[in-house]
Amino acid sequence: MRLGYFVGLVLLLPVWCLSQSTPSSSAVADQSQKTATVAGQVVRANTGEPLKKAQVSLQTHAGDKFSAFRLTDEQGHFNIENIPPGSYDLEVSRNGYVDNEYGQKKPGGSGAVLTLPAGQHMTDLIFKMVRAASISGHVYDEDGEPVPYAQVTCYRASRQPGKEEQIGYQPVITNDLGEFRVFDLKPGRYYVAVDYHFKLDIAFRSRGAEKEAESGYAATFYPNTMDPSKAVAISVSPGDELRSIDFLLRPVHYVTVSGRVLNTVPAPPQASGGVALSSHASGLAAASQNLYDSFDIKDGKFAIHNVPPGSYTLSASWSDRESREWHKARRPLEVGSTDIEGVTITIAPGVNVAGRVVWEGSQTVELQELMVWLDPTEGMGYQPQTPKADGSFVIKSVSEGTYRPRVTLRGEDANFYMKSARYGTLSIPESGFATQAGGDQLLEITLSSRAAQVSGVVLNSDSLPAAGVTVVLIPEVARRSYKEYYKSATTDQNGKFSITGIAPGDYRLFSWESVEGNEWSDADWFDAVWLKPFEAKGESIHLGEAETKSVDLTLIETKSDSTAAN
Repeated sequence: MRLGYFVGLVLLLPVWCLSQSTPSSSAVADQSQKTATVAGQVVRANTGEPLKKAQVSLQTHAGDKFSAFRLTDEQGHFNIENIPPGSYDLEVSRNGYVDNEYGQKKPGGSGAVLTLPAGQHMTDLIFKMVRAASISGHVYDEDGEPVPYAQVTCYRASRQPGKEEQIGYQPVITNDLGEFRVFDLKPGRYYVAVDYHFKLDIAFRSRGAEKEAESGYAATFYPNTMDPSKAVAISVSPGDELRSIDFLLRPVHYVTVSGRVLNTVPAPPQASGGVALSSHASGLAAASQNLYDSFDIKDGKFAIHNVPPGSYTLSASWSDRESREWHKARRPLEVGSTDIEGVTITIAPGVNVAGRVVWEGSQTVELQELMVWLDPTEGMGYQPQTPKADGSFVIKSVSEGTYRPRVTLRGEDANFYMKSARYGTLSIPESGFATQAGGDQLLEITLSSRAAQVSGVVLNSDSLPAAGVTVVLIPEVARRSYKEYYKSATTDQNGKFSITGIAPGDYRLFSWESVEGNEWSDADWFDAVWLKPFEAKGESIHLGEAETKSVDLTLIETKSDSTAAN
């Protein structure tokens, strides 16, 4: 009897579990109305053939509140459900193809923000993927022998000389046959540069053979020129495999910069650091960047070989492994046609800048989501610090110099602005403040939740919504040296945009079809010469505290240098 009861219970258990775990049709329908769905297909652009294993990613446009990842099936289909209402970036990638963003107008171009209201189900999206391009060739020395370990770098061409953008964080290294291949290139125009520095090993250095390194190879640009102004850009179209882009390196006589690092900071006996020369040039002119040497704290000696003439910043640094503090120094250095000996650079104890973040008005974000920066007027800044729950923070070992404080919101568009800052008893002007050793000066930063906001719609010349275009808010002329006053946004599929966290003031609002860069890099709109022809086309706008305005814009069309897809 017990056995029969037990068997019956086991047989009924799956039915009971199913009835408990399966939501009702009304519950599913209710959930469907509260969330959104995105679905579609990924295909090859030239054939329409479905692409399997394409990676589809959906992520909140600002911040990391929601993200989803899918792989397409054999028919190239994908489906993402239960998406909270909001603004998103939708991107598709696959090995051997150019990344594709929702709303982009050309391969490799920028996409549009995807706005999904509750209950919206976009199930017919089609992503047409084009093949990525590649550039390959060889690097030879003056005797025609292959050069292994040469560094090959591609730079995306720019409308403005000196703003060429390096592709990737690391160069491609030639193999033992001197071969290289740069792949996954978007359609466009590229400069190719080769840099090679012969490195003496420790044994030869100990025998005083450094002088042999004075003859090196100059950075060489396609087609075999050492003058970056004579470099020729290579145009690539989707799927191109450009071969035989060969380089012949020629020896040149460069100079050596040598000297000592004078460290006055207490350091462990075995501590060591590095010395580097950073060119003041930009773009292709700064292609040779491997100007570096290490030093021991004990004697501080260094020697940087194969240095081309030019203007540089010499920097020296070392870090304490236990405290993880960096100790730094920098100084300008002009390099001519002769060796420079006896250069000294002193690493002195820095200043610990203690501070506090306070709010005026209601606090709109958690303090632990903020990042406090010190931006130097020259050189590189320091690792940003996150305030504690009470708003306090400390930025350690800050070198002497002039700095501007800045506060950002981690991963999201800010809904506040920095209203004021004080260092000790002095109010900090726009130009920044000078660090002071000793004393108990406190850096107090006041944030205000009463930031302004501007939104609107961008229309093209046919009075249709312009999707995926860039909207830029540019401050009055007096503030144009300070990047934090610039704000940018991308329109969604309906041509709508919204910019938040704006400091009160006078601005001009622009919308461009094609621009290079973004608000924290070397974007077009930071260049006064580039901006001048468009100045009159911007909409003037004054924004007060907590003010919200709506401004509709007409798209400013610009020419693009990028190669169109085939």
